[in-house]
Amino acid sequence: MPYTTVAEVRLNHELISKNADADSAISMHILGVDDLIDGMIRAKVTIPFDGEAPEIIKSISRDLVTFRTLRSLYGSQVPDYQTWLDQYKVEQMDLLEEIRDCKIILDPDLTTLLSRIKSNTKGKEAIFNLGDPESQNYHPDNDDRYGENR
Repeated sequence: MPYTTVAEVRLNHELISKNADADSAISMHILGVDDLIDGMIRAKVTIPFDGEAPEIIKSISRDLVTFRTLRSLYGSQVPDYQTWLDQYKVEQMDLLEEIRDCKIILDPDLTTLLSRIKSNTKGKEAIFNLGDPESQNYHPDNDDRYGENR
């Protein structure tokens, strides 16, 4: 199931909504963007999603399809073209990279699990002193683990 629809993309930018010939371009870009999204996050997320895709994925898809549609329909006809288009691309690609890098977790069960993980050393005295090396039992000058004194 696609992450966005032609109707949603048409509503995302006024130039697309005014262009009667945009539907075929939008449909083509939906396929490409869905493949891009799936390819970027497949290693971290089960694709296809169980049920409906998360809203963040739908939003990323809608904006990336808008970007590609505007680029294909209007090219460089618009002054300040790249800045104008980047508003639909840059942030969404950054979000995809954060999902890929597990900075954003889509699985609600995993999010709940991570919030329940607690440290098993809470309230325990640390056994290593990372301060003064002379206050530790290990001294590199007397290390004979490798058959030689240093």
